[in-house]
Amino acid sequence: MNFKKIVAGIAFLLIAVTAMAQDKIIKKNGETINAKISLINADIIVFKRFDNPDGPEYTIPKGDVAKIKYANGTSDIFEENNDRIGVEKGKENIKSYNEAARNKNILGFAPLIFTEHGWGVGINWEHSLDKQGWVTINVPAEITWDFTPPDGVKKDPLFYLMPGIKVYPNLNGSSKSKFSVGPSLVFAMGMGTPSAANYYGENQYHETHMMMGAMAVIGTNLFPTEHTYLGAEFGLGYSYFNQYNGNADPTTVLLQISLKCGYKYVSKLKKKVQP
Repeated sequence: MNFKKIVAGIAFLLIAVTAMAQDKIIKKNGETINAKISLINADIIVFKRFDNPDGPEYTIPKGDVAKIKYANGTSDIFEENNDRIGVEKGKENIKSYNEAARNKNILGFAPLIFTEHGWGVGINWEHSLDKQGWVTINVPAEITWDFTPPDGVKKDPLFYLMPGIKVYPNLNGSSKSKFSVGPSLVFAMGMGTPSAANYYGENQYHETHMMMGAMAVIGTNLFPTEHTYLGAEFGLGYSYFNQYNGNADPTTVLLQISLKCGYKYVSKLKKKVQP
């Protein structure tokens, strides 16, 4: 009987010691991972799952972690001192916001654009208005051609400038694809055919065209690498100024569908973190 008690006591102690020998990674979403941590650096935490010590190593972004409880009873809280944990003393001054400021600056090219006027191409420049990149100013410049004019002769060009604001609601999400939404102003100048020529057959083709309006734009923005940008946007709005050869024409629906690619460059922030 005493022997059974001794065995049970030893088993209990072994279980207790085993439980205490594990590290606990507590994520900001509340999830707890029982692990054996092998590395913590400025950006990631490397670990093996405690229930599979001979299995593969896993990595997790340090920004996703709220706290680590180590097997020896100590803890690291990843809040104000997040920059310094796992960083060698003397090297804690570098802090790059590459993940947060994914779209700090973007130079883009749109090889395919469709508007209410026709098909075309464009370029754009995007710049963050805040350090993390939640809100950006976006300035696309585009040219489209009317490939179906009423007389079937001339492909009227129309130049667009559409400055606007983009907001990234899910910037801190784990996906590399980021949703954006925001308003844009529309300024257009070029050649075109007034509505009277379309509906009444009047000979008023290829007239000077000026237009102003506004639209709401939604988009999906993909950042597959540190410097690569791919995007698709859809915009819908209405003109409030529309003239041909100085004569007013009815206001019209504004439409934009575009596919984009570009180069993303990030202005890295460097700051000294006091030890």
